[in-house]
Amino acid sequence: MSVNGLPRAGWIGLSACVALLFALSGCSRAPEEADRQAPPAAPEASAAPQTSTTPLAAPGDTTESQPVKETAPPTAPAEPPIATPAGATVESPEPRRLAAEPATAITDSRPPAPAESQPEGLSPSNPLRDGGMRNEGQDLGRLPQAETPKPAQLPLSSPPSMPAGEADKQLPAAIPPPGAASANENTPPPAAMATSTQTSTSPAVKQPAAKPFGKGKHSGIKFDPVKENGVIFPVDKDGKITDGWPPANKPGAGWPKPTVALVISGHQDGYLEPCGCAGLDRMKGGLSRRETFYQQLRQQGWPVVGLDVGGLIKDKDFGRQAELKFETVVEAMRKMGYGAIAFSKSDLQLPAAELVAFAASVDSQQSPFVAANVGLFGFESGIPSRWLILEAGGKKIGVTAVLGNTYRKDVKNSEVTTSDPVEALKKIMPELKGKADLLVLLANASMDESKQLAEQFPEFNVVVTAGGPPEPPREPARIGKTYLIEVGEKGMNVVVLGFFDNAPNPADAVRYQRVALDSRFKASEDVRQLMAIYQLRLAQEGLQGLGIRAVPYPRRELLGDFVGSEKCATCHEQSYAIWKKSGHARAWQTLVQLNPPRNSDPECIACHVVGWNTSGYFPYESGFLSEAKTPNLVNVGCESCHGPGGAHVAAETGSDVALQEKLQKAMVITKEESEKRQCGTCHDLDNSPDFEFKDYWPQVEHYEDE
Repeated sequence: MSVNGLPRAGWIGLSACVALLFALSGCSRAPEEADRQAPPAAPEASAAPQTSTTPLAAPGDTTESQPVKETAPPTAPAEPPIATPAGATVESPEPRRLAAEPATAITDSRPPAPAESQPEGLSPSNPLRDGGMRNEGQDLGRLPQAETPKPAQLPLSSPPSMPAGEADKQLPAAIPPPGAASANENTPPPAAMATSTQTSTSPAVKQPAAKPFGKGKHSGIKFDPVKENGVIFPVDKDGKITDGWPPANKPGAGWPKPTVALVISGHQDGYLEPCGCAGLDRMKGGLSRRETFYQQLRQQGWPVVGLDVGGLIKDKDFGRQAELKFETVVEAMRKMGYGAIAFSKSDLQLPAAELVAFAASVDSQQSPFVAANVGLFGFESGIPSRWLILEAGGKKIGVTAVLGNTYRKDVKNSEVTTSDPVEALKKIMPELKGKADLLVLLANASMDESKQLAEQFPEFNVVVTAGGPPEPPREPARIGKTYLIEVGEKGMNVVVLGFFDNAPNPADAVRYQRVALDSRFKASEDVRQLMAIYQLRLAQEGLQGLGIRAVPYPRRELLGDFVGSEKCATCHEQSYAIWKKSGHARAWQTLVQLNPPRNSDPECIACHVVGWNTSGYFPYESGFLSEAKTPNLVNVGCESCHGPGGAHVAAETGSDVALQEKLQKAMVITKEESEKRQCGTCHDLDNSPDFEFKDYWPQVEHYEDE
């Protein structure tokens, strides 16, 4: 069996070599990613949004609260068993416990499928697709997985003094001091890691000093994630989670150890890690930070169950990269110990064989994927499970999931069968209700449809919705006795819902906390290694293997081919000199110097070279292909904004004055056009949330005489 065209042993050897390079370098940490405009400086701290730790009424309490609206490569051991959530045992046919920590009990809604029921091309012992080009009927290989690490011993810190009005915000337990940068995120990567992607032949460029400007990382103002995003879980003066029961109505009331804590996420939307273009320390989200958060909760002794409402990839993800991205996210979530994961319409656009590789149970190891109204290769396959029973902290949590009617109409995959979510829930609820202490519905549905489901099925203690604004609210809504939980988008936040059996009164029995995954959380080295494997596999596939093809530039007939910025230097000396000093001229190096390097990732390449569509992540004909094949097109160059210069350069060496003037005018782009339709294609909310044209324009401003 092979992975990415290599024998299995060769893949393991390759992973081991990469891990050895990590060790020999004496460092496994990366610098902050440089902005494409100028050298980094600490960004400005902005006003903190309100974040609260809110005591809530218990599910059995009849008091209703109103909704609150708010806008806002590693070593690879021989295929270890799939990790399940920490905190309990496995009830399914062959119980399994992790050596490092007890596993969550999982009961499936169906008996294990017999071997002959496996779809053609799948191997029960190899639940992931082969890493090379897809070939129906081939054996499937598992993405290499490092051993489950022991939780790192992280320091505790006390909350800083807080201004009036922010007393309800508290620091997390076992979290570095405010503004403390992750060591893994800020130290230079091993030099050898560049070999995991396209080999860079250009030397590292030292960033010259620059004057502070703007309000982001170039402002010269130190960034404080606590002031920016608010404090989380209250701590006492010693920096530990409080063990007592302060009054529920007291601002900043402490959390004792819960009986069980649900850690709820969703809408990863393909954003595996923050890109760092605006300064990694001021960006939220990332699987590596989330894994660290899980470790910290478990270090505190909390029984944790991970739940995800789906949306691991985004709607416009397609082809081989989408498959690799999905595999990587699922593997990271297994390392965190997720108990249940729903499907979204974007997830279901992948080939069903890819999905079955994750959604099918293997031997006694239950898959975390669950859906009451989704069937892969038909409902008769029994994949995924219709419901799961997860056990942690002595509690049994019954979990099911549905794909809403609005979203399931958009699923265009003949290998995927869906049904009406209401009818599907009516069939399973009698079977599920008597098996659990808590019932949770993962509703990958709109907000309106999620509310309707909560009303129609009041048996659920918790309904998690895929609808809602980009940020989860400070407090959850209530639909009768049911908590309606929103997750936001792009994996920037998680929500913790704690249940307390020993609460002195019903108001203390359930507590809610929104957690921004910011730079307070160090990057998990375990997940970073998964990211290194992901980038390595992108490099192995190459553009052709990823199914990416060059297309004609829309104005190629007039403007010709891309030729590179050096062709502009002779006639446009002053403009060229301004460009040469800008961050645009060093854009490629910001990818090469990352840990792991991202100079083989089309989603990153697009905004760091000449001749690519920056929103579609594909090259134009004559545009950048690789540093080896098109070295003249690395970095963000003149033609990134002005368009291909081939025809203009050729005309200037001729004698056709009319043609020269025509092409000169065709290459002009005004300040107004730049602000309206150029800069924002890369300096968007995802990559440059603090970008303001008026601050950045002077760094690249240049004009030519008429």
